[in-house]
Order: sequence, then structure tokens, then C-alpha cells
Amino acid sequence: MIRKLQLLLISLVLGAGSLPAQEPGRTLEFHFEDRAIVVPRFGPKVEALPILELVGAEVKYSLSAGTYGIISGEIVIQFAVDHKVLLVDGDLREAPEAPVASPGGVAASLSYLERFLLSPLGFHLEPIPRGYRVVSGARFADPVTVRPAVADFGVTTTLVLSLNRPAEAEVEELSAGLLGVRFADATPHLDGSLPFRSRRVRTLTSKAQAIEIKLASGIGLLSWHTLENPPRVTMELGPARPTPTPAPEHVPVVRRTGPRPIVIDPGHGGDDTGAKSPDGLTEKELTLAIARRLARTLETRGHAVRLTRDGDQSRALTDRTALANRLEAPVFVSLHANASTFSSVSGAETYYMSLDGASDEAAAATADLENRADGSPDGRSALDLILWDLAQAEVLNESAELALAVQGRLNAHLGSRDRGVKQAPFVVLTGATMPAILVEVGFLSNTSEARLLIQPDYQQQLAEAVAAGIEDFLRPR
Repeated sequence: MIRKLQLLLISLVLGAGSLPAQEPGRTLEFHFEDRAIVVPRFGPKVEALPILELVGAEVKYSLSAGTYGIISGEIVIQFAVDHKVLLVDGDLREAPEAPVASPGGVAASLSYLERFLLSPLGFHLEPIPRGYRVVSGARFADPVTVRPAVADFGVTTTLVLSLNRPAEAEVEELSAGLLGVRFADATPHLDGSLPFRSRRVRTLTSKAQAIEIKLASGIGLLSWHTLENPPRVTMELGPARPTPTPAPEHVPVVRRTGPRPIVIDPGHGGDDTGAKSPDGLTEKELTLAIARRLARTLETRGHAVRLTRDGDQSRALTDRTALANRLEAPVFVSLHANASTFSSVSGAETYYMSLDGASDEAAAATADLENRADGSPDGRSALDLILWDLAQAEVLNESAELALAVQGRLNAHLGSRDRGVKQAPFVVLTGATMPAILVEVGFLSNTSEARLLIQPDYQQQLAEAVAAGIEDFLRPR
């Protein structure tokens, strides 16, 4: 549908514009390899089609659509006279000026000719006496299509720029509230086909070989990094500087200085106790105990580890994955304990993010229970802000692989009932730019399982099982 709209857009020809009369003797020579042609010049414009044919491009005109098509190898350019918009291999671009009708078909400025017609074909112009030589090698960087996606969380925002091909990019703060994403080997073209709404990101503008990002007042860059497969640039945005008396939920600026740490998230904390066993064991206490054991187990095996909380602190759900993003974690694992209205239900289960609802009713109930920690009755308020299929969908398959690896190890180590791998829209997994899972280690509502979960030996078994699953996933394949 978008492609059709693009084609319709460039086919809206408004009629030929005025063209200055050719001045007597005003011509330019164009040389390519051992061939040369002379073309008329009309003020700042020249006949464009003979030059394209000189380099071997095929020129076609569609009378019904009023558009020109330039074909060279696998490159296809479509444009219309008197219109600034054109398509280059399906990518929509806008030139600062439009070509116009001429006696030979189309006249364009030398700048338009070189940048929008010759450069995509792999050529540029070099001045010579009485004209120009068409030389192999584009002067302008090859285009890269940039599709932005944004998600606003408690005190931070994640901005993801997905690229249609690998491109070297650097992010810098140009001034207060203004960021620049500079591409060393590409000319960025923003894909604005999808809605873009954010409380902290005002506008994105493509300028030459950079994208400028205007932020809301008081918002700055916390961290940024590039990712591959597929290529993308991820930025964490938040308060430009710490306030003198930060709120408890304030997320400090965290920058990674060493190896990429595995991020372990002990669920709940602070006033949010989570589930509770008949004997008084709280989910927040259990998850922290297992997380500490898991961290020690991974560290003894040579992994860097970071906990989202190392004590009984409160932390917004979405700020936990924001921390993992800033640290460029290879994986994110959130630990929880389940509860059910049926006291007989038991066993461990592992979840990964769902973009389309829960995999079953039980999964939906579990997600609803865990999401209530963010103060939302149904846990959907954060998800409704997201066009996150542009970011999370890119690592969804890897999240599934991580979930399967961890669940497999839990089954093997514990010998408990296998409740399997499931999907559900957990807020705590929202916005993760790395493989991310949520592990429910057991049911505190089951008296027998709760008595197991409180035992240090059983907690260590759980930690070793999850650690083994993480290592299975990270091991080169």
C-alpha cells in the first residue's frame, strides 16, 4: 500500500514549468569514456536525458503516469517533471528543486543531474574545458533508508533507527536538546510512513549525511550503540543532568566501561512485594536471593554481570530494560515467582515478549499479575505507546531461542513439571534491544513448591540451571 502511495505521489505531474529560451551558442560538452555529446543549456539547466543515455542507461517514459524511468543494471529511478519527489530503487527522496520539461524531454540543473540521477548509477561530474566528464564513482554517499521507532518509559525514552543496510554511524550532542547522527558512508533518508509520537523526541530531520534529532526541554543523550543483524542505531534518552534531589525512580546515567554484562533483573522490590507464599515468603525476597546466586555463578564462569537492583529498591519496570540497553547487555533475564488461584499448580516456565497478545489464558493472567507492578491495571499503558515491532521484532527469534535454552536446563536440573515456553506482553520486556526473557521459577501459591523455593540449595539449583541455559544460548553456534 505504501509503495502504491509513493508511486501515486510522484505521478502527480502539475504541468510543465517555464524554461528559459536557449541562448545562442550556449551548449555544454559531456564526455564519457571515448564518447562525447553536446547538449543545449537553458540558463542553469541542461538537457538531461542524452547524458543518461551516454552512460548506458535506458530511458523510458510512461504517458499514462507522466513519469520517466531510468534503468541501469538493477537500479531503477522514477521521477516526474515539475516534481521534487522521486523514487530510487523504491526509496522515496525529495530534491531541493524539480526538473522541468524541455524540447528534448527533461532539463535539470547540474546539481540535480549529478546528485539524483547520476550518483545512484555510480557516476559523478568533473569539470573540463567547455563542459564536464562523467566519471565512475558516486560523489555523494550511497543512500540508506532510516526507519525510526520510539518508546517513552517512566523517566527514559528508547529511540531506535533501523537501517535498510549496514552503515557506519556516530551519535553526538550538537547542543542542548539537539543530537546529530552522522553517517560516514551514507546519505540518510527518513522513512516517515509510520506514525511517530514521543513526549521527549520532538522532530527528526535528514540533512546531508546526518539526521538531526530535536529533544524536549531538559532531555539529553544517556547512551547510544549500534547493533547488527539487522543494522540499527539505538539511543537511550532521559534527564539531561541529575536533579539535586532526584525522585526515587530516577535512573542515573550509566555508561559501560568494560565487557558487555549479562543483566539479571530480580523482579519487584521496595513497596512492591509481588506474590507471597502461605508461609510469608515474598517474591521480591526470593528473586533477589536467586539473582545474587545467579550472578555469582555466571561470574565464576567468566561472565560480567549486572543486577537491576542489588537491594530492596523500587524500580519502574521499563527502566530495567533501559538499563540493559545502556549497558549493551548481550541478554536480559528477569526473575519472578508465580501465583495461581489453584494451589495445586506448580512448575517453572519461561516467557519471551509477545507483540500480539498472550499465547494462552494462563500466560495472559501471569503477564497481568506481573505488569501490575507498574501501576497499570492491565499493564497495557506502556505497550500502547510503542510501535515496538520495529525494534523488538528484530530480536524476537533470538529471545525465543534464549527462552528455550533456559527452560530446557530448568527441566533437566529440577525434574519438576515442564510448563514450557510461552509468550505474553510483559511490560518489563518492553523496549529491550537484546534477547530478553522472563523466568517464573515456581509457584509461591503451591505450599510444597514454596517450601522448596525457600531452601538455599534449591535456589542454587535454579541459579545453575538458568546460568547453564544462558551459556547454551551465548555459546557460538
